[in-house]
Amino acid sequence: MTCKTIAANLGKTGLCICPDFLSANALTRTANDLDVIRADGQFRRAGVGRGQTHDGAKSVRNDETYWLDRIHQTTAQQHLWRKIDLLKTAINRALFLGLNDFEGHYAAYPTQGHYQRHKDSLRGDSGRVVTFVLYLNRAWKSEDGGRLRIYATSTAGVDIHTDVDPIGGTLVCFMSGVSEHEVLLSHRPRFSLTGWFKSAGHGFIA
Repeated sequence: MTCKTIAANLGKTGLCICPDFLSANALTRTANDLDVIRADGQFRRAGVGRGQTHDGAKSVRNDETYWLDRIHQTTAQQHLWRKIDLLKTAINRALFLGLNDFEGHYAAYPTQGHYQRHKDSLRGDSGRVVTFVLYLNRAWKSEDGGRLRIYATSTAGVDIHTDVDPIGGTLVCFMSGVSEHEVLLSHRPRFSLTGWFKSAGHGFIA
């Protein structure tokens, strides 16, 4: 699936699932990059919120993260940044969202990992416009759990949802301020690159 197609599908439904965003070789390089950084002790326990509202409560989420830095890129990350920039350009051309930045991190969930239902657009700050989740798991099976559940509301006001297995190389994109989502319980360690395309035009709101 091309970046142009991803952008078009996102514009039609607010959700796009691309099972082949990374090739097998690129997946191996990126997963290895995550492994090296994690083995070096550079991951940190994730929290909820920002600033004084930041809360590391394990009842909400229990993953660890490593934030990517565009200035200090590994070889594997250089490939990721190129693909991220190409996708940002395609989304802007198709949807005119004015995306001008991307922030993202590697995420590592342990066995019994989870993240409760939430939205990615933080209170008072809608700068996050499009959520980007790229799975980096090797040989993931459906029985391993860890699905991403993305909610939508039907015309009857009833929740409906889409479940995505976190199979390596799969990309999921959705609108950050619209789609509530959660990570269901995983039965083995689960890895991803999670990030957000941002726009200065969607900044602080009272």
